[in-house]
Amino acid sequence: MNPILIVARREILALVRARSVLAAGFLVGLFVGGVPIFTALATGRGVGGLYLQAPVLGVFLGYLFAQQAFLREKQDGTIETVLASPLTLPSLWAGKVVGCAGAAALIALLCTGAALAAAALVAHAALPLSPELFVHLFVLVPLVTAVAVGLLGLIQLLLGLRENQILNIGLVMGLIALLSIGQVVTGEVPSPLAEEAAVLVLAGLLAFLYRLAGRVDRERIVRTIG
Repeated sequence: MNPILIVARREILALVRARSVLAAGFLVGLFVGGVPIFTALATGRGVGGLYLQAPVLGVFLGYLFAQQAFLREKQDGTIETVLASPLTLPSLWAGKVVGCAGAAALIALLCTGAALAAAALVAHAALPLSPELFVHLFVLVPLVTAVAVGLLGLIQLLLGLRENQILNIGLVMGLIALLSIGQVVTGEVPSPLAEEAAVLVLAGLLAFLYRLAGRVDRERIVRTIG
């Protein structure tokens, strides 16, 4: 079996066992992401904010799950055992990204879809579906989430525990600010060309991060524990 899929499965099972983290993810998705999207659509403000809100929600959820996958193993010391396994560091990193980002993007899409359906029912209108929105939700949102989780994971592996605490405070404040902006944005829907360019850039960033993970020294990660 592919080592990346093995690690991804392990991370997904760990999230399922950590019910409090999974419950927190659904609560964040519904109330921080879904409710503002529902309100904007039900009141006729349009789908402009959705194009920002959905990916930011995916990143927020990815941040929550990355804490479990990357930082938790440093805090309890199990990262040393994981690094001693035959898995290459890029495969380990990629598996964690697939598991965390996949779960985060899925919850973000479920909450966004529920908000869209509920708003359409309340407003007695058709669902505002389009090919552009489909690509945005099912391609761009998972890619944004994966890039965010991958970058955050590398940083958490390389920083010490105290530095990670400081980083977490800044990230939470920044993500809350972005979610708040998404609640009031009523701008135009991005053009298909802009969406395609964003997908290509994000895919390139993900490939770059994978190569970067291969250059990380395992001993350096171990030295940041404690």
